[in-house]
Amino acid sequence: MAAVYMHIRQRAENVLRNRVFRDRNNPLDYMDDEQIVRRYRLSRPLILELCRMFEHDLARPTARSRAFPVSFQIMVALRFYATGSFQMVNADVHNISRPSVSKSTSDVTSCLKRVCRNYIKMPTDEAGLHNIMRGFYEKTNFPNVVGAIDGTHIRIKSPAEDEHLYVNRKNYHSINVQAVCDSSMKFLNIVAKYPGATHDSFILTSSNIYELFDSREIGIGWLLGDSGYPLRPWLMTPILNASTEAEECYNRGHMRERCVVERSFGLLKSRFRCIDNSAGTLLYGATKSCDITVCVAVLHNMCINHGIPLPPDENHCDRGHIARHQYLGHLNDNATVRRRLINGRFSQ
Repeated sequence: MAAVYMHIRQRAENVLRNRVFRDRNNPLDYMDDEQIVRRYRLSRPLILELCRMFEHDLARPTARSRAFPVSFQIMVALRFYATGSFQMVNADVHNISRPSVSKSTSDVTSCLKRVCRNYIKMPTDEAGLHNIMRGFYEKTNFPNVVGAIDGTHIRIKSPAEDEHLYVNRKNYHSINVQAVCDSSMKFLNIVAKYPGATHDSFILTSSNIYELFDSREIGIGWLLGDSGYPLRPWLMTPILNASTEAEECYNRGHMRERCVVERSFGLLKSRFRCIDNSAGTLLYGATKSCDITVCVAVLHNMCINHGIPLPPDENHCDRGHIARHQYLGHLNDNATVRRRLINGRFSQ
């Protein structure tokens, strides 16, 4: 009799241990697809893809019945990326503690940063480069463009160390982020590690994208950049004080083509308001702010790849790229390629 009782008790304990509770606080369990995109920026299938990708990293090794599911941790982080709201606000929305929000956001950020090279990558093979050229040419008829390059500033709180290095030309603390994008506004390369006072040209010459072009590992095509960058055979900049019709035509084509990177930054900041000035200051240290910037760029590319639109009520233009420093060095040695382009393509 005792053996039967023990057997029944053991089966009951196994049933209780393996019960699955429907979490009414998990947005995937009660929101429709439109609400999920509006509040978390990613679609349900893409969120589930992230769950499968990071399952082993985010699953908690605990026997507690209330361990947060992987999907819930991801959506807590996505809500922060989408809104930039305070951790306490995010905690109240999801009915969890503020430290849990901090832990989930930090863990998801680490996971996304680790896979950034899978989603943000500049092709070096001719087939991949020709595909990018084709995308640009079909939109503006500007030939041989393999990317548009620019920088943007992400506002951060005042750092405890080297505070003066983070004060940008607009007199607030920031990190200066450089990016290269294609015609579909997808990022091909991103550098997020320099203080706001760093000049765009210094970031470029210190980056791996400079090495790829200068060493001719990428041997075809050119980037388009504004006058804040040095002129190179592989980096076309505008003509300062254009004096002929051909030069003016070149500048107009250059502006139409290059503005895609400004629109990319605007779309990125509209989709993920945590890095936009409209959400205030990113209340993290410089290193964590750089990691968050890379993570939202990864998510941005995922959205582009899956055709996820920006919610209709999120219209925003980043106007931080209008005023630029002009770079006047090294013009004589590097103007030949640009002059040939103007004479061969834009002269009537």
